[in-house]
Amino acid sequence: MKRLLQDIDHAIKYYPGLEKVESSNELRVRGIIILKHPEIGEYDRYTVSISFPRCYPNCFPKVIEVSEKIPKVADRHVNSDNTLCLAVEPEERILCRNGITFKYFLDKVLVPHLSRETYWNYTGKYEDGEYSHGIEGLWEYFGQLLNATKKEDVLNELEKMLHEKWLGRNAPCFCGKAAKFKNCHRKKWERVMLLGQDYLLNWLDILQNDRQNSSNI
Repeated sequence: MKRLLQDIDHAIKYYPGLEKVESSNELRVRGIIILKHPEIGEYDRYTVSISFPRCYPNCFPKVIEVSEKIPKVADRHVNSDNTLCLAVEPEERILCRNGITFKYFLDKVLVPHLSRETYWNYTGKYEDGEYSHGIEGLWEYFGQLLNATKKEDVLNELEKMLHEKWLGRNAPCFCGKAAKFKNCHRKKWERVMLLGQDYLLNWLDILQNDRQNSSNI
């Protein structure tokens, strides 16, 4: 707890609109996050309530946006418990694999997310695109990591990665490009493998079932 309190105290020095709220059974950070542009200054602000699950700092804090600027619907990346959906699960797992600080979370995760929501409020779309909500977002995430556009290609590559012997570093890549494996798919596979063998096997099973169920419709 002491380390968490120090972590929070360090972060909110840079966010004067936030304050730490302690009670006998709860620790939260509440207040206002001001979005600023270096040239035009403040362009929006959000009121938030942030809690810290037991898995933190190896997972994101939980954030509820209480200023009612973001509709509480899945299409705006709000979960059924009203917390913000800040990343697809594997992306969060990779970012947090070595632990994160609260300041990193605010700077690199929450503030960019809120900025994207402000852009949506003005334009009706996200500036840099988005992953879909739910399992479709997982398909898109793995497809982007592996540079695969088809679901079958995602499954085939995950299976190859998890169940077959990898090529030698200097062997021609299996994809047919004029590149060595180490300079092509190996880099992508190593990134994906940061998620862990057991974790990936579980997601492979989920994706295979989803593909099978979709085929049966």
